[in-house]
Amino acid sequence: VPCVDWIRTYNLKCLQGDVIAGLTVGMMVIPQGLAYAHLAELPPNYGLYASFVGVLVYIFTGTCKDITIGPTAIMSQVVAEVAKGNTKLALTCSIVAGGFQILMGFFFLGFLVWVISTPILCGFTTAAALTIGFGQLSKLLGIKGVRRQFWQNIYDTFKNIKKTRWPDAVLGVVCILLLALLRVLQKWAEKKRNRAYSTASAVRVPPIQDTALRVVWFMGVSRNIIIVIAATIAAYLMNYDKTFTMVGQITGGLPKPRVDQFSGLWNSDEKYCDVSVEEDKRWTCLASALDNKTLEEAHCREVGCCWDDNANSTTQCYSKGFEFSQVLSGSVLVAAIGYLEHIAIGQSFAVKGSYQVDNSQELIALGLGNVVGAFFQSYPVTGSFSRTALNFMSGVKTPLGGLFTSAVVMTGLSFLYSYFQYVPDSCLAAIIIVAVYPMIDFRKPFYFWTVSKKEFLVWSVCFVLILAFNIEIGIIAAIIVEIAMLMGRNMWPIIKIQHLSDGTYLFKIDGALWYLGAFTVKEKLCSMINGTFHKDNPALGPKVRDIVMDFTTVSFADTTGLDKITEAVVLGAKKDVRVVGYGMLDRIKKSSAQQGLLKVMPIENSRGEALQSLEFITDSSSHPGITIESSNLVTNDIRVRGGSGSNYQPLSHASTPETD
Repeated sequence: VPCVDWIRTYNLKCLQGDVIAGLTVGMMVIPQGLAYAHLAELPPNYGLYASFVGVLVYIFTGTCKDITIGPTAIMSQVVAEVAKGNTKLALTCSIVAGGFQILMGFFFLGFLVWVISTPILCGFTTAAALTIGFGQLSKLLGIKGVRRQFWQNIYDTFKNIKKTRWPDAVLGVVCILLLALLRVLQKWAEKKRNRAYSTASAVRVPPIQDTALRVVWFMGVSRNIIIVIAATIAAYLMNYDKTFTMVGQITGGLPKPRVDQFSGLWNSDEKYCDVSVEEDKRWTCLASALDNKTLEEAHCREVGCCWDDNANSTTQCYSKGFEFSQVLSGSVLVAAIGYLEHIAIGQSFAVKGSYQVDNSQELIALGLGNVVGAFFQSYPVTGSFSRTALNFMSGVKTPLGGLFTSAVVMTGLSFLYSYFQYVPDSCLAAIIIVAVYPMIDFRKPFYFWTVSKKEFLVWSVCFVLILAFNIEIGIIAAIIVEIAMLMGRNMWPIIKIQHLSDGTYLFKIDGALWYLGAFTVKEKLCSMINGTFHKDNPALGPKVRDIVMDFTTVSFADTTGLDKITEAVVLGAKKDVRVVGYGMLDRIKKSSAQQGLLKVMPIENSRGEALQSLEFITDSSSHPGITIESSNLVTNDIRVRGGSGSNYQPLSHASTPETD
């Protein structure tokens, strides 16, 4: 158990750091928990449950002292798209996703999620942040009846802009400005204190100024709770029930372990409606026990299939029972995104703190947090960057700091929950918008365009499809595109051809020699042996007589690759074209011997030895060297990359052949 390592050396200094950091983070997580539950389309208390259950589990199982797990903007958006307001589905996904993460940790399978590359991760983060931000705009303006999907959300928001509730809008804008101001002040105070206390600085800050900077910094990091308290007081004083849209009643007290929330999940005839679609209307609830009864939309989540009396369609009606495929696809997405977000944060702060993080153990810790949390009504959680950064800056010493964070949340649930109902929706929307704004990064795609157009394509596919459809489709499509490009690179490996002397050519394969590219290599060798490649490229000079194959950059070869080279060499023997190789790794040479390649083609250690085996002694000063790549002739270069119409990368022009 990881906690044993730090318990042995725990002391009062560690306790002091953990208490300060834990209480500070606790002040931040309460408003975030309310806001992110709002974003996940779940009851507000679920966000508070998620803010402390996983943290308590992580104390005993985690290996990163700085990280704090709980609800995050990205994970809440994923849960909203997967569960669509169904609390049972959200909790079930938490259990199944946690189970996946635990199994991946036990079997060291964390590397599987790295198929999500940097372009995919950047495209997903930016698209999700835009979706979240625009999704909260309608709540900021007090507009209801807005659909969830990005483009529909924008359309509905501006279509209903005349329905803006100006008190909500003004309060939301003021909250955004104050949050931004406090954030700027926090950064300013950090910069001033860091500069003053740097080793290079000879000037020390006076005690009064240092205290003032500390106060400003603390106000900055506690900006969410400050704004929530201020907005709640303002709403209460301004006749809140008629002026603002409020969070509403919250279930108080600590959650008790339950399993009944998972009953009746599979293929239930009970229905629920997506209340985000027509929130400003009253609904007719058609559950068997509630026929012909009209309730407020807030109750629709609990009582069955609902739609407006004037509607003739049930397209927004979902079954409370759901198939395993729904749970599986949603849980895989939750598990992968949760782990990626968590481990990226953990590794980042481990470098800053000069300690190691066990990736497999982190998977197990995160999985246990999700599984245990689901029985306490906690939806899926992961590492939070903002709270982890605050934890780090507050001087946390061990994961025990999470105990004091949990204590703050549990205190709020036990004694202050009745006041949470007075928090305005527009205030929570402002907190979310300010939180996700730094995630929007359009500098990365310009970088991808400069470095690799293919990576830009992957980013674009992920970004556009997430906005056009949903997160799951965008990520899967981007992974498919990336795998297709990876296969393409291996199906048409880079082959470099250099004319060494009359009738003698160097044939170099760059990369792995495996089945996807084996046919391309054989095709190119056979075209040289048959003379077709020479006819297409008359600048080569004399007809091919000898081929020297350079294996120095071949890191892997499978049986198909070796078989195809053997077939080409046998063809060469029939056509009186000699083929010799050099620079092959010992393990590949051993496989070649078993495949029979060494019986038809000698393999030497260096190019010089290979040329000598052809009874060809190179005069390095007499052979100018012609570099070839493939289909389009440009002076002495022909660009080829395996197969017809492909493109090779040329060897650099050299006046002498390479020697070892």
